[in-house]
Amino acid sequence: MTATTAREPVFVSQIELAHDLKLTDRRIRQLVDERILPPARDEGHDLELSRQRYRLYSSGSERDWDRCFDEAEDLARMAAQLNERAFEDGAGLEDVRAASSAIQRSTAMMSFLTAAKSKSQSERELFWTIWDREEGQALGALFAHAMKLMGKTHLRTDDGDLIEVVSPEERVAKKRSRPKPSKKRVRAKALSGRR
Repeated sequence: MTATTAREPVFVSQIELAHDLKLTDRRIRQLVDERILPPARDEGHDLELSRQRYRLYSSGSERDWDRCFDEAEDLARMAAQLNERAFEDGAGLEDVRAASSAIQRSTAMMSFLTAAKSKSQSERELFWTIWDREEGQALGALFAHAMKLMGKTHLRTDDGDLIEVVSPEERVAKKRSRPKPSKKRVRAKALSGRR
């Protein structure tokens, strides 16, 4: 498997994947939780990627693992290049999407390698935290850049969920049209808090 190979993925249900890999449905869930198998997307599990990962994990030779590490390096290099390109002058939303996809593929590969090759659960969790944080920061910056490219700004709740995306002009208009609380209401609120 190479980083540059383009293929149209085939998605299957968890039960179909279990049947294909000759595993139980429960074992598939465990392998997904352990980050050996990639998580299902809306369409289901990527059949070929799941086959490759499971085959490598269960019976990969040293040479297979060497190729996997080479692929991980290629993916990381490609993700870094596409990420730089996304922030260059003249870059567009397609550049941002390409960088986002590459970063997600790269961190998924690093999570898999961590799951398969770490010596302890605490080591795995340490590196997973690092990969998750790195991916979150990179994707957050790309998301903000995409909003900027679209001439939009985004508002978020405290827990990080996106509430709405509005243009800067709409945001200014909303701020201007907000009624100011009357002094009586403010005083009444302050007094009720003392009781």
